[in-house]
Amino acid sequence: MKIAENCIKHNVMTILAYILVVVFGFYCFQSLPLALMPDMELPVAIVYSTYSGAGPEDIEQQVTRPLESACAGLAGLETLSSTSAENMSMVIVQFAYGTNLDKAMTDMRDKVDQAKALLPEDATDPTVMSIDIDSMPVIMVALRGNDLASLQSMAEDEIAPALERLDGVASVDISGGYENEVAVKTDAARLKGYNLTVSSVAQQLGADNMAVPGGELDSGSQTLSVRTDGEYQSIEDVKNALISLPAGGTVRLNQIADVSLQPKDRDALAKVNGEECLMLSVNKQSGSNTVEIAERAKAQLDSLIENNGALEWDLVMDQSDYINMTVDNAMSNIWMGVLFAAIVLLVFLRDFGATLAISIAMPCCILFTFLLMFALDITLNIMSLGGIALGVGMIVDNSIVVLENVFHYRADGYDRWDSCVKGTHEVVLSVTASTLTTIAVFLPIGLSGGLTGMMFKEFCITIVALLASSLLISLTLVPLLCYILLDRGGVHRLSAAAPGLRDQVIADKPAIRLYKKVLKLFITRRWIGIAVTVCICVVSVVSIVAAGAELIPEMDQGQVDVSVSMPSGSTMEETAAIQDRIVTIAEQTVPEIDLIYYSTGSSTSIMSSASGASVTIMLKPVEERDRSAAQIAAQLRRDLADIAGCEITVSDAGMMVMDSGSDISVQLSGKDYDELAKTAEDLARKIEALPDAVNVESSAGDQVPRVAIKVNRENASRFGLTAASIGSLVRGELTGSVATTLRMSGEEYDVTISGDETLTQDMDALKSLQLPAPTGGTVPLSMVADVYTELSPQSISRINQYETVTITGETESGDSVNIMQQVNDLIANYQMPEGIEVENGDTSASSIEETTRSLMTALMVAILLVYFILASQFNSFVLPVAIMLILPIGLLGSLMMLWPTGNKVSMVALLAVIILAGTVVNSSIVLIDYILQRRERGEDKQTAILNACPRRVRPVLMTALTTILGLVPMVFSGGEGSEMMKPMGVVMMTGMVISTVATLFITPVYYSLTDGLTERVKKRFQRPKKERHWLKKLKKHGE
Repeated sequence: MKIAENCIKHNVMTILAYILVVVFGFYCFQSLPLALMPDMELPVAIVYSTYSGAGPEDIEQQVTRPLESACAGLAGLETLSSTSAENMSMVIVQFAYGTNLDKAMTDMRDKVDQAKALLPEDATDPTVMSIDIDSMPVIMVALRGNDLASLQSMAEDEIAPALERLDGVASVDISGGYENEVAVKTDAARLKGYNLTVSSVAQQLGADNMAVPGGELDSGSQTLSVRTDGEYQSIEDVKNALISLPAGGTVRLNQIADVSLQPKDRDALAKVNGEECLMLSVNKQSGSNTVEIAERAKAQLDSLIENNGALEWDLVMDQSDYINMTVDNAMSNIWMGVLFAAIVLLVFLRDFGATLAISIAMPCCILFTFLLMFALDITLNIMSLGGIALGVGMIVDNSIVVLENVFHYRADGYDRWDSCVKGTHEVVLSVTASTLTTIAVFLPIGLSGGLTGMMFKEFCITIVALLASSLLISLTLVPLLCYILLDRGGVHRLSAAAPGLRDQVIADKPAIRLYKKVLKLFITRRWIGIAVTVCICVVSVVSIVAAGAELIPEMDQGQVDVSVSMPSGSTMEETAAIQDRIVTIAEQTVPEIDLIYYSTGSSTSIMSSASGASVTIMLKPVEERDRSAAQIAAQLRRDLADIAGCEITVSDAGMMVMDSGSDISVQLSGKDYDELAKTAEDLARKIEALPDAVNVESSAGDQVPRVAIKVNRENASRFGLTAASIGSLVRGELTGSVATTLRMSGEEYDVTISGDETLTQDMDALKSLQLPAPTGGTVPLSMVADVYTELSPQSISRINQYETVTITGETESGDSVNIMQQVNDLIANYQMPEGIEVENGDTSASSIEETTRSLMTALMVAILLVYFILASQFNSFVLPVAIMLILPIGLLGSLMMLWPTGNKVSMVALLAVIILAGTVVNSSIVLIDYILQRRERGEDKQTAILNACPRRVRPVLMTALTTILGLVPMVFSGGEGSEMMKPMGVVMMTGMVISTVATLFITPVYYSLTDGLTERVKKRFQRPKKERHWLKKLKKHGE
């Protein structure tokens, strides 16, 4: 292992190699894409289909069930849930983690395609999509201008295409404007006179407006293609269309209907700060750089709107802002960490050359990591940068150990060459072992499946890359830098005449004398050490219980969302009126508002139905307000409690995709939907009464009235009518249909044909609706069917093909584990009707439990790996136990400060505990390694401990302090995204402080104990052998 020697010999090569690393590292850092979170593939797919004019029951029977049975046989399927609401069906398929999504999606598309044949004719073709976390809108923009109709056409013709042409933009969604259509409103009396129906007129219009390719014609030397063109060119053509009558002859369309160009009924509405506007959402392609796309889109908008004076645009949401702040914040933490580590070195070594050597090595190490990240295709996100920020303090450790040892040799009178080569050679083994124990901890985390694995994979890869590069640098670059920079015979050189002199000088410092006294006390009265251990563990357990648990620390993204769910059938104007009230209340009670916008209706996403709507309140930056988003949301929830006639949910949701379900979730499943709905309603009221429960609601919701037409089969058959023909005639009259499209001056307009408006206004008009009978003449609807009103559910949910009602709710305090215990107690004492099964849904508590389980498994694996590495290095089964006995204090003690600092035990905090398992043993390794060296020189156990420990105080304190100070920026920074990493910093810092003290005082005690036990066991085994030997002698004498 002549690494150091070769590097110093070939110094030019070494220096050039590292200059290359720095240059390329910097280039890679510049070109790494920025994102908020790592790329995570959620194993979820959605099948979505609409069938207009159908109620939840019809949707469930005719659309949802065929789609569910198509998806039920997919490989890797975990749960299958569906919602059937008015006009739409949505089936959500959840696969097990680790399923190959691309393959699963292909299978699913094939199966859904086969099921298309089973769906009703008017239902749209089902769309199959996977949930891509990446496809969040990058920016949302509100366009304001003269009038909405011209804005809409400008947005569709100019703005959206220009944005979609940008690199990395997937699509641009527009909502909140008007569109025009050609409306054909028929006159019921005239239709009756001519014996026509709405649907027959629609069919004829569709057949009349058509261009048909007619083959080819040879004309001399040329071949000409033939096209029969019957397309309408203008509205006049539509008005003059000829409609054939059943009795023979024709009639023009404008004789039986009014034809005009008018705006469609709006299905969406958006307002920003109270002014109507158009909303544009720009979506990015998966895997592209969010920040770059946002910048490009904003620049493009600026240039488009410059040429048009009447237009204005407001940025409503910009994901890149938050990412930029988070990344800047993490980067400043990294540089602060480097600075602190350099200060520690300067204080301890008081040698400028040594400090410079390490200050050069650290940035090299970080840039080397960026190089590896680029090669492994990792983005710069909270997780990967958090990995670097966390590792900043650790990467110095190896270099410090090497440097410190080189110093010893130099001070003992060796020349520069020898000190650098021998000093490095002596610690190669222990440096490699301590790096390996730390790396060993990250492997199980990165390889654990599920959400934890996906979330922390990049975090682990970055740290492993950092540690590996720090090991390489400490054995190659550091010895060379020491050779170049170390003092050429200065302060640290004690004369080589008396080799023991140096140890005496160290031992005579007052601090070290005190340390020796305390250490002697601990070793001679070993029960003190054990008592201290027990105390720390007990205090920690109490503190952990007091802290409570959460899955992921809440991030304050400066945004409060209010979602409004209206009763089915509400008009958009009613919804907008409620939203206006919410906006007024918010403006009066929340002074921190920066911008407030809302949108109603369907266009925001396929997930929201027209009866739902949302108000989004953007808050001022964190620095400019005293309250967190969560506090503002809690206050707003109380203020909005008096608004009646709708359900309002307030949340301080950010862009965190890790939303793990609500705090309260109870699923009731069974066969009888009405019974289910009734039970759920009653249970929900009881849960709402619990203290701390808010927003409790049952998915069954209130039932809404609807009109039922029950066909009287006998009467219908007399007139030659069937249930199907009556159904389609009524549907044609009430909902109307798009008969065809008119292309006019480059625009396309739908030609919609509808029945007489008077029909849709009251029940009596509907009863007297005239149906044309195949036998001739017409017959009123009331003669062939009963028409009456009844109540029906707003939506029907099914899980794994059973009808299910879910009760969901949130907690005011955020303590989801506690609230679920209360709910479970309540359910245990509740009398359930027969045939209804109850189980807990996906709650935050269940996610916490699952995550904790997978992290605990990772911890066990990590500890085993550490033991394996130590046992191999020391070639002993018992010694690693002495080193690893520090783990209970270090790991439990590390969680001690969570409660006092106001953090909870989360996935991030538990991760820090696992990381500590590999780092707290590092100092103990160095210490025990040196005690063993002293004992080999012939010192007895106690002398060896008392001589070795003081000599190792400096490197132990230095490595611990650089790690602790490297974490300071992470713990105390208050910038964007810092909430995510703060608990990790707190745990690591507490763990390092406690374990350093424990290493210096309690590890020697453990070593002494285990060594004593080993001696006794050895003696026990050796005694009988001696006895036999002595018996033999006796026998000899006897002879």
